[in-house]
Amino acid sequence: MSGVMALGRLEIVRSLRNRRVMFFTILYPAMLFLLSASSVKGKNVPGTDIPYVDYFLVAYASFGVIAASLNNNAMRISQERKEGWIRQLRLTALPSYGYVVSKIAASLLVVIPAIVVTFLLGTTQGVKLSGEEWVSAFLVIWLGSLAFTALGIAIGYGVPQDAVQPATLIIYVAGSFLGGQFFAVSGTLETIGKALPTYWVREIATQVISGQPISWGGVAILAAWVVGCAILAAVMYQKRAED
Repeated sequence: MSGVMALGRLEIVRSLRNRRVMFFTILYPAMLFLLSASSVKGKNVPGTDIPYVDYFLVAYASFGVIAASLNNNAMRISQERKEGWIRQLRLTALPSYGYVVSKIAASLLVVIPAIVVTFLLGTTQGVKLSGEEWVSAFLVIWLGSLAFTALGIAIGYGVPQDAVQPATLIIYVAGSFLGGQFFAVSGTLETIGKALPTYWVREIATQVISGQPISWGGVAILAAWVVGCAILAAVMYQKRAED
């Protein structure tokens, strides 16, 4: 266990020192939120009584979390495979599950700034939520990140190294587009988006801050993605360990 904790601390430090990770998970989503919020003040999402500024608050917070958990893990694991780091770890006393557990633990901590910074900026843009609503939205986005973390691990192990970056980028951009991270989706786009974790992380967080009934069907879909991606990550990890 001490080895897992030590590796987890190393993963956290490495991620926080990565300027590219910090930009795309914290600064970039924060800038997009400020630009979007300033252009829609006083307006509601069409067909709802949800202020656009509230919508973009959770949309861009989740956007940063997707980048931190999906992109960071997939790219990092691909690079570590190339450098032989994973092979070296297998020669140590670290348990077989230790590497994956350390990745998940580190990711859960690294995504926190992406949420907190956007939320803090939201208070300067007129977002007014109760303490319970702030905490509930945080927990939805934070726990929802597990799906993207597990998916990132699966991609990092299962996709050929030279294809990891384009595959991750396609999933990241397409998932965010259909999930409503950039704008409120409707019609066919929303129908497709409802099958994706990007949509439900954003939608459930929107529901809890707007006083709407929580879609438990959406919760089930998001939970299924978390479990499914975790199983896929475990399978890909084991397959790579046997190579």
